[in-house]
Amino acid sequence: MKQIRFGIAFFAAILACLWMPATLAVERGKLPMASDLRKEAALAREKQIPILILFSAPGCGYCARVREQVLIPTTFNAEYDDKVIMLEVESGNAATLIDFDGHAITQADFVAKHRVGFAPTVKFFDAKGREVAEPIIGLVTVDYYGGFMDQGIDKATARIRAKTN
Repeated sequence: MKQIRFGIAFFAAILACLWMPATLAVERGKLPMASDLRKEAALAREKQIPILILFSAPGCGYCARVREQVLIPTTFNAEYDDKVIMLEVESGNAATLIDFDGHAITQADFVAKHRVGFAPTVKFFDAKGREVAEPIIGLVTVDYYGGFMDQGIDKATARIRAKTN
């Protein structure tokens, strides 16, 4: 009887170990929805880094691939903590966010304000809400997306730091 209980406990422990990393990944590796861009802008201004916003659409499989295969894995790399602030805004979402200028606006209106007509689109902003690098529009292949993202981050950072120096 002890062997059966031990076997069950051992099996349960193995299942818990297999299950736990996925649970932790969901909590730690999350792309937050934009809620108060003034707060994010204050941090971006302090660190002299860009704000990357993924403009997504509900049910968009390409958006999910960019989010889950490129952006979220990047959040696990501590090097990016001092390189970029990453957020998401969803078209058609009625949730309110505070824009860079301090005004309340729905996510859907924020998408329209920034003339995003295709999802996924990634844009790079400075602390004043100005675009500081070319957007990444659509998804052809995930293989090169990280490189395109790094180029955008580097270009945006260079522009931001050139303006402040």
